[in-house]
Amino acid sequence: MNYIASGDEMSRIDEYAINVIGIPQMVLMERAALAVYDYIHGKFSRDANVLVVVEGGNNGGDGLALARILHSNGYDVEIYWGEVLGKTSEAFKAQLDIVRKLNVKFADDILNCGYDVVVDAVFGAGLNRAITGKLADVINAMNDVDAFKLAVDIPSGIDATNGYVLGTAFRADATVTFAIMKMGLLTGMGYEYSGQLTVADIGVPKKAIDYIEPDLYTYDGNDVDRLLPYRKLDSHKGSFGKIGIIGGSKNMAGAAMFAAEASYRMGCGLVRICTVEENREIMQTKLPEAMLTTFDSKDKGSVREAIKSMLSWSDVIILGPGLSTKEYAEYIVEKVLRDYDGTIVLDADGLNIVAKNKQWLSDSSAKIIITPHLAEMSRLTEVKIGDIKSNKYEIARQFAKDNNIIVVLKDSRTVVSDGGVQAYINTTGNNGMATGGSGDVLAGIIGGLCGQRMSEFEAAKLGVCLHGLAGQEAAISKGRYSMIASDIVRGITAVLGADYYVG
Repeated sequence: MNYIASGDEMSRIDEYAINVIGIPQMVLMERAALAVYDYIHGKFSRDANVLVVVEGGNNGGDGLALARILHSNGYDVEIYWGEVLGKTSEAFKAQLDIVRKLNVKFADDILNCGYDVVVDAVFGAGLNRAITGKLADVINAMNDVDAFKLAVDIPSGIDATNGYVLGTAFRADATVTFAIMKMGLLTGMGYEYSGQLTVADIGVPKKAIDYIEPDLYTYDGNDVDRLLPYRKLDSHKGSFGKIGIIGGSKNMAGAAMFAAEASYRMGCGLVRICTVEENREIMQTKLPEAMLTTFDSKDKGSVREAIKSMLSWSDVIILGPGLSTKEYAEYIVEKVLRDYDGTIVLDADGLNIVAKNKQWLSDSSAKIIITPHLAEMSRLTEVKIGDIKSNKYEIARQFAKDNNIIVVLKDSRTVVSDGGVQAYINTTGNNGMATGGSGDVLAGIIGGLCGQRMSEFEAAKLGVCLHGLAGQEAAISKGRYSMIASDIVRGITAVLGADYYVG
């Protein structure tokens, strides 16, 4: 598990490390500069021309230390200091004295002439006001230089908490951020402006991070081993859960099939699909491993009996993929939410139906996970999509708390909340996953984990992480432009590996 800090949380972590634990500011500054140097040295040879742009704060001190290390290692480096702020930190003054004694060159202006790398060390994570005037001119001039652009800790002009652009901002090709990831690098425009992200260990003690305990955290591939449900050697298909999938409508069979196969690939024991009679042949042909219950959507008795059978059989129900929003579908969603007391993963059309009947959520005795994308969340909350996107954590948390459910708010950086103070934000995956059926695969993965007796919150978080990792595998084999939902399903197998977690 890796924490993700807001601007304020990072400030308090630094303060604790320096003032309570006693690590000198200059030590952290040197470590930060060395981390950025390592990135540059790994990408550019010593004949590269580097411009380091600074202002008078501690982020500028990082930049001065970097320029000195580059200079000492044979790089042609120049420093531009606009002296706009009119004040300097003590650490900046100390670093400035060193670079002057070593005769590191200073540039009089920022010109688009022969630089291979432009390093932004103007502002750090503490910026909380709009960049205007001469400072804005400096940032814009940096953006105009035809060179590789590298940000120190966070691109100047990006709010470290919400990713907002504060007037103007540096457009980085890459960002080396320190100690832990910053929320603003993963949300809002910060995600677009930060480029390739690297988190560098600069010696901030884990104790300082744990003491502050940021509100957001994430998983990566290293967490999968310890989080996956244990599979006993002495087991059978009933040991790993019976997943009921209620979905699919006429001419919409694929969504339910993606969810079903993903549940199987995730390790559940049995899958049963409940769908309209028109889907019988394609379901039995494409996914013979799944059991099938069909109904006549025009016959209320047929629908009632099919759903009654699913409620009594299923350990987990995935409700909604491709279901439609017709009258029979509304009946199904209401009945499942009213009568079922197991785990429900509510997705797609199930969410669209509930958006018009919100009381069904709070009245249900089931353990519910909802998986809305931004438009579906907008219909559920009646909050504009733009407002949701800029405040995903709080909106997901509040909706989860108000309805006593788990919210998986899908976006390029998906948020998972159970209504508590802490929430999960996902950092796996890629933009190739923005393809039809990807969300159905996610619902299947989460359902498959719930079937193996993971708690709903843990299954939702791990499911989102694994879904992203499967998408990364799909991108490797098919490319981001060409990958489709079935490639993500196959990616699950690549992530888990043959006998990888059997013990």
